[in-house]
Amino acid sequence: MFNTYLKLSSEYRWMLFAAFIFNLGFYMLIPFLAGYLKQDLLLSATLVGLVLGVRSFCQQGLFLVGGLLADLFGVKKLIVVGCLLRALGFCLFLFSHIVELLFLAAFLTGFAGALFTPAAQSYFSKQTELSRAQMFALVGVARNGGELLGPVCGLMLISVSFDTLCIVSALPFALFALIFTVLLNDKSTTKHQETAQPNADSTGVRAMIQGVLSNRPFILFSLIMSGYFMLINQISFAIPLHIVSQSGTTKEVAWVLTLCALISICFQFPVTRLCERWLSPSQWISIGIALMGLSFATLLVDWPYQSGILYYLPLSLLATVFTLGTMVSFPFIMSQISLLAQDKSVATHYGFFYLFAGAGLIIGSSVVGAAFDYTAHHDYLAWYSLIIIGVGTALLNTMFMSAHQVNNHIQTTNPSTSK
Repeated sequence: MFNTYLKLSSEYRWMLFAAFIFNLGFYMLIPFLAGYLKQDLLLSATLVGLVLGVRSFCQQGLFLVGGLLADLFGVKKLIVVGCLLRALGFCLFLFSHIVELLFLAAFLTGFAGALFTPAAQSYFSKQTELSRAQMFALVGVARNGGELLGPVCGLMLISVSFDTLCIVSALPFALFALIFTVLLNDKSTTKHQETAQPNADSTGVRAMIQGVLSNRPFILFSLIMSGYFMLINQISFAIPLHIVSQSGTTKEVAWVLTLCALISICFQFPVTRLCERWLSPSQWISIGIALMGLSFATLLVDWPYQSGILYYLPLSLLATVFTLGTMVSFPFIMSQISLLAQDKSVATHYGFFYLFAGAGLIIGSSVVGAAFDYTAHHDYLAWYSLIIIGVGTALLNTMFMSAHQVNNHIQTTNPSTSK
């Protein structure tokens, strides 16, 4: 994996390093923000929830805006501006005692992510040294590494002071804004977008939106992949709920999250390269999502272990199978988006895709939450629901890809049927 990383051009090596550092900085601060606002500033739980909700909405809800702007003005500008806004937002948390500045910090922090995430995904999809799936596998490794180490670093920094935590978390974003201003290749970026970048006016925006909405295979794929996102959040939502309901502790939750991250960091890239040797990307997407859903079947068994190392066996088995599912599906899902976009308005397509992802996250959490509320009727309702979502999404993706390939074959052999 490291040798492959070194084969990349300097701009992509820095982009991958930035992906690690960005998640490191984000997870240094955000997991500790709610506790600081509630316990140190004595803000109400309602206000804290509203602040965190604003941050999440401004990121998930504005991905489309970020994608459109990236295709209009170039991905380099959006990445740099996003870095600067994230640095400014983190610094504004220093003034969290002023409610107006607190909400402004939450808005800027979320909006920054909406700006640079679709732009970065588009940029990653354009490299030529590796396959797209291998590129996104490296992106996943970098981000998981930052997510794993971020809370550890944040815990050490907040023991010094919250102000120190804010400043240290903001510094990498400000630094990379400067690095990317110099490093990212304007000529390369323009070339990547020359087929997709219209004039920055209302006509251009409408043309890009109409281009995405008329891309029926992409819309169907994004709709189906909302099932993937219904599952992806359950390790940090359904599993903690289950552990708490079983009188467990945060130690078990931390074990599951850490194990998932470590497996992904160590094996994501070799697993992706191995998958590329057999079967097609669409088949691996279906297999991976099915595995993610079926992993929850481990909780349908009444395991006899109540203490000791074997107590962790069910959760470890679930984490391993679930992470294997994400490893064989995630890189191919992300590469499939740029393929379906046909290299036109790629950032806008990623922005649209993240709207479906956000909907999937909300629906998945709602379904599992309702299932837990009705555990009096059936103890395993949540796990059956997640298994059905995983297997159902996998079947839908298989049907969609088969139909899409047949349609492409018909249009290739009989051009008169094409629009």
